[in-house]
Amino acid sequence: AIPTLSPSIDAAPSLVPAITAPNAQDICPGYKASGVVQTSQGFTADLTLAGAPCNAYGNDIVDLTLAVEYQAKERLSVKIFPKHLVASNYSQYILPSFLTPEPSADGSTTAATSHLKFNWTNTPSFQFQVSRVASGEVIFSTYGKVIVFEDQFLEMATSMVPNYNIYGLAENIHQFRLGNNLTRTFWAADSGNPIDGNLYGTHPMYLETRYNNGSASSSHGVYARNAHGQEWLLRSDNVTYRTIGGSYDLYFLSGPTPKEVIRQYQGGVVGLPQMQMYWTFGFHQCRWGYQNWTVLQEIVDGYANAGIQLETIWTDIDYMDQYRDFTNGAMNFPVPAGQAFLAKLHAAGQHYVPIVDSNIYAPNPTNGSDSYEPFQRGAALSAFIRNPDDGDFYYGDNWPGFSVWTDYLVPQGQQFWTEELVKWYGDIPYDGIWIDLSEASSFCVGSCGTGRLQENPVHPPFRLPGDFNNVDFNYPEAFNVTNATEAASAVAASSSQVAANAATALPAATTISSSATFVRTKPTPGVRNLDLPPYVINNLFEGHSLLKNTIAPNANPQRCVQHDRIANATYHALLSVFPGRRPFVISRSNFAGSGNITGHWGGDNTSKWGSMYFSIAQALQFMMAGIPMFGVDTCGFAGNTDAELCNRWMQLSAFFPFYRNHNVFASIPQEAYRWSSVAAATRTVMNIRYSLLPYMYTLFYEAHTSAETVMRALAWEFPNDAQLLNVDNQFMLGPSLLITPVLEPLVTTVKGVFPGVADGVIWYDWYTLQPLQVAAGENKTLDAPLGHINVHVKGGSILPLQAPGNTTETSRHNPWSLLVALDNKGQAAGSLYLDDGVSLVQNATKNVQLSYANNKLTASVTGSYHSAPALANVTIAGVSALPAGMTLTVGGQPCETGVIQLVQGGGVLYVTGLETFTTAGAWEGNIEMQFS
Repeated sequence: AIPTLSPSIDAAPSLVPAITAPNAQDICPGYKASGVVQTSQGFTADLTLAGAPCNAYGNDIVDLTLAVEYQAKERLSVKIFPKHLVASNYSQYILPSFLTPEPSADGSTTAATSHLKFNWTNTPSFQFQVSRVASGEVIFSTYGKVIVFEDQFLEMATSMVPNYNIYGLAENIHQFRLGNNLTRTFWAADSGNPIDGNLYGTHPMYLETRYNNGSASSSHGVYARNAHGQEWLLRSDNVTYRTIGGSYDLYFLSGPTPKEVIRQYQGGVVGLPQMQMYWTFGFHQCRWGYQNWTVLQEIVDGYANAGIQLETIWTDIDYMDQYRDFTNGAMNFPVPAGQAFLAKLHAAGQHYVPIVDSNIYAPNPTNGSDSYEPFQRGAALSAFIRNPDDGDFYYGDNWPGFSVWTDYLVPQGQQFWTEELVKWYGDIPYDGIWIDLSEASSFCVGSCGTGRLQENPVHPPFRLPGDFNNVDFNYPEAFNVTNATEAASAVAASSSQVAANAATALPAATTISSSATFVRTKPTPGVRNLDLPPYVINNLFEGHSLLKNTIAPNANPQRCVQHDRIANATYHALLSVFPGRRPFVISRSNFAGSGNITGHWGGDNTSKWGSMYFSIAQALQFMMAGIPMFGVDTCGFAGNTDAELCNRWMQLSAFFPFYRNHNVFASIPQEAYRWSSVAAATRTVMNIRYSLLPYMYTLFYEAHTSAETVMRALAWEFPNDAQLLNVDNQFMLGPSLLITPVLEPLVTTVKGVFPGVADGVIWYDWYTLQPLQVAAGENKTLDAPLGHINVHVKGGSILPLQAPGNTTETSRHNPWSLLVALDNKGQAAGSLYLDDGVSLVQNATKNVQLSYANNKLTASVTGSYHSAPALANVTIAGVSALPAGMTLTVGGQPCETGVIQLVQGGGVLYVTGLETFTTAGAWEGNIEMQFS
């Protein structure tokens, strides 16, 4: 066994978060504006400190520049930054556009044509308001507050309306509506899934919706483009924005609907989401604990034998040689056996995605047998982050031992990362990359490996899952009811393990000494303390220090976007691995704009009902943030699931874009076929998902091109219904499907709301196609026996479907059908986008616009992409009687309809036998189907 590092290696000062004192609003003077200069699309002004410096949490900057720019009719930019910027301080205050997108002006919008207006006053100090031109509604106001700008602390506060409704500020584990008693801390952390704590992602954007006493609601967005540690204090009548560096780089979005705000944010500010490959929407299976290639084959075979679709098998860090990137363990995951396994997997139309961690092992220089070529190649390129204390590489700690991290802010960082992924692909032909620990995570404080590399390899300073006496005995809520005997055994075993570990418990590592808690550093003129800034954010780790569990900020001043750069580097590396193909990257940490190049999973959640519930709100956050390729570890990562929880969760996650089951080494296996009830429920819902793949893919195309959302809050689709402002136990998939999952144990019913009924909206049961009988505003009780998830189709929708196959590829070769759900006017519409599902630049595409009105179904086709399967049938819900007849035109040619069967029953018309007329492909020409 290799030696275990002492937990003292992760000791850091214990600090007191500075959320409340001192209050900068009470002691700081604010600024006075002068020297206004009009520009073509706004104005600039000088801001000068209006009194004696307060130096609350830094050193006040005396002279600032204000730049107001009407960038587009719906977008206003307000920047405040130091007037005297030089090369030595520029990067401290200004976030470059290569790190995250920076929007520019359209060249035509002015104050006279903007939807937003900027007002300001100098009484008693510089304050400003942003309001709507049309209504005068104030959406942001610093009136009555001072603006604070120090070298390591910024503070700005806006007044809020009573009981305001704010959403966003991803990433957090919280209800979807954030409320007015929350401190939202941004500091990317390897933190699990703590409720209300800082997590992996930083998206400082919120959407606010105001309901106007029965009239149309109004929504707007605010984005603060800043990559430093920061906090948003949501309080009863105001929101306070604080950062520990950078400048004010604010963007106000006029909406006025929630979906328009999201479109304006993604389409005009951070960039549109990347288009994903078709196969990525299949089902993915992973586990930390798959011991070898043989076990992987058993998992693949287990799904096949159970009749459950499996698109992609993943491996966690088990495959690595001693947890080292770009390696395979010679005993358990040898390259030749891996190549044979992957050849068989690929031949079956399935895929493989391995994990790659952000750290690179630093080998023991005194042990020749410990050589590690990726480190040697990266060192030769000088591709790693350096320790500012000695100029050598920065050596932190992670799974393999003392490690370094690639510096993606220098060109050789990208070169190293690309070359390693290309070289490794030559051995192991993977299909995508899963990036982990990218906050970046380090298990010690500072460059703890400096002068100690001769100790490598070393065990992390804590027990790993699966280590001796580190079995996880946690189970979901109500497990003691459904599995009483097993639950009692787990409790007893857990107690025994706790007692056995008590004598050998590793000591805590919070503080650097036994002295009293260290409150904060004092601002010092000319000194920028990155590691211990004067303002202490509420970092969730014990002691709150920014040094805990990450690379020290002074070694990586751009640390807060480091996690975005590794995803960016991986995306561009995969362009070299797969020229011309869309890269598939799933990354844990993320930043504003990351959706351009990566998807995201929700991190280390738990096998608890509450964790499943929060997954919906977390997903909706990322739909707003522009990372629609989102999912969570289905059935839970940490702890043990059970049949009931996994049953419900497998069905819920089937309607998330990224659908993966993944859990930790020390818990029980949780593949969907492990329980017969879960297998049955999964087969049911998987067939629904795979039949909906064309719909899901079309939604992603619309997100990629038009910033439409994939998963949607009910409040976005029905923005004038104030009863929906808190709803996060239901969601919509696109505009047409309403999902009502069971989120608690021991029940066989579920309650759900069905918006729009007062305005005539019809909701059809997916399984029966019968209209739901529900009153306006009713919280309807629905049957939900184990194995059943309620899915309803909104009247007015047309869904393109394909018969589900065992993979996405086989599904793409299966016959087409259309599901038409008529609204109360007997009309419906939908769309379909088709391409090859893989290429970055398409040689051919196809768009199909679907409509139904006046008893006629029309498919209008543009584009040349060829989809070979025929259109087999059409099902129309909401038809009260059998038509007397029909005519059919395909590609402008009338068809003899004698072979077509029309069957009507239960308000549903079934049209079959259409494949005779579309043998060349369903969408090779326009289709008109008239019923009489």
